[in-house]
Amino acid sequence: MGIRAGLLLALASACVPAFAEDWVYRVRPGDTLWDLGGAYLKPGVDWHRLQQHNHIADPYRLSPGLRLRIPLTWLRQQPAQARVIALVGNATAISSAGAERPVSEGMELGTGSRLLTALGASLSLQFADGSRLRLRESSELVLDRLSRYGRTGMVDTRVRLQRGRINNEVRRLRGAGDQFIVDTPTASSAVRGTRFRIHSGEQGTRAEVLDGRVAVTSGRRATLLRPGFGARAQAGDGDPLRPLALLPAPDLSSIAAQQDSVRPQFAWPAVAGASGYRILISRHQDFAALTADLAATAPSVTAPALEPGRYHLRVSAIDDQGMEGRESDTAFGIEGRPVPPYAVAPAAGGLVRQDRPALRWTQAPEAHRYRYEVADNPEFRNPVAQGGDVRGEAITVSEPLTAGAYYWRVGSIDAQGKKGPFGDAIEFTVRPLDPIDDIDLDEDGARAGGITFHWRAGQPGQRYRFQMSRSPSFERLRVDEVVEQPEITLPKLAGGTWYLRAQAIDTDGEVGEFAPAQKIKLPCRLCRVGAGAGALLILLSL
Repeated sequence: MGIRAGLLLALASACVPAFAEDWVYRVRPGDTLWDLGGAYLKPGVDWHRLQQHNHIADPYRLSPGLRLRIPLTWLRQQPAQARVIALVGNATAISSAGAERPVSEGMELGTGSRLLTALGASLSLQFADGSRLRLRESSELVLDRLSRYGRTGMVDTRVRLQRGRINNEVRRLRGAGDQFIVDTPTASSAVRGTRFRIHSGEQGTRAEVLDGRVAVTSGRRATLLRPGFGARAQAGDGDPLRPLALLPAPDLSSIAAQQDSVRPQFAWPAVAGASGYRILISRHQDFAALTADLAATAPSVTAPALEPGRYHLRVSAIDDQGMEGRESDTAFGIEGRPVPPYAVAPAAGGLVRQDRPALRWTQAPEAHRYRYEVADNPEFRNPVAQGGDVRGEAITVSEPLTAGAYYWRVGSIDAQGKKGPFGDAIEFTVRPLDPIDDIDLDEDGARAGGITFHWRAGQPGQRYRFQMSRSPSFERLRVDEVVEQPEITLPKLAGGTWYLRAQAIDTDGEVGEFAPAQKIKLPCRLCRVGAGAGALLILLSL
């Protein structure tokens, strides 16, 4: 036996009391060695050997309760299968002969089968003893050994996680021949009844134990993990395997039992020491298959669009070494009616020129009124505008919005006042082209032999069109120029009355409105000198 196998066996045997190499059967009333031999012994092993091994004088008179020892090598062993009990998304099964087929619920898989899950997919396997394994997205698993010891209830299960993540719920094993082993390219984990997670990737293997005990070996290194501890194993790492304490479970008590959006936002208090969080959403209370498998750096997340119904949420904190901590679960529901309307405007990615945008949506069935929210974040924390009693399919935001990115959503309210979920959040950008109505003469009156006008700058990247005329109708233009900056310097302007105006030109070529023209009266000495502090300037709005 090799060093690695010896360490694995020693640690595995430490998980439960040893039964040496025998399986123990407790005799029931009416049992005979003849019957027991036919039920449990493999062909070629006579029941007389069982009599001799247990020093039984009369094989026809067995006392109820007698502990009958049967060597593992004598037990009947049969191939077992794993069954797919839940599936979300797409997965592929490849048989030991190389035949490839899509995975479906109820499918049975034998030794040598290989499973591959696509992005966003997950599935659960149930083994012959009732143990379960959940294979997460973008993972690859090989069923290396699936067998059972006749009617003993013992199984011998060995799987190989080539890449990805698995969650396991292994029932308590019943004897020396009972084993559940998970191999990865860098470690092996032997289990004697527990809940644990295994991750295999380029950074090695991570094992995290939630309940029970797991023996982990990597090369010549080994450790026994108890509940609430994990370990990391990397190829070529000579340091001992050390149990690492897992972060505590997050507090999900503030999560509302009923969510008001088809894309619900969840938030919880931060866990000390957490650098991120793992968030799972499932229709199944046991998370047999996942509707969503998400990661977040902050203690909050926005779920993908969910169908109406009941869901279960599971969150664990991740430390700076990538170890996932203990889990917290809670349930929530999404009410589907009344259904939300479809958003019309602003459309996704739309550009709004007004600082008080108009929101429009379709008429929704069963809707008597509507509610809306506008926020500067997709989680809709602290909305900048909202309303809960809108009649009709449009509303103009009452307060002006500053330039920037925003999100809006709308939901229906039926005649009885029941609020349906919000629809999808729609992102849009506010970039108003404000009229330029504050054209001023430079404080020095002139610059470089000319007269300089300036005005308030618009958004970055905008240009400006400046016009001057003797006529308030701007029929004949003395100046008509496009400039990159919010100012213009003009040489040798004649004295008298002038009319001036400017408009913004956005980066996409969109042109803003002209504000009412401004009037300026220049004295003749200013036009002769070309400059002069204290020059008379009169600005009027027409």
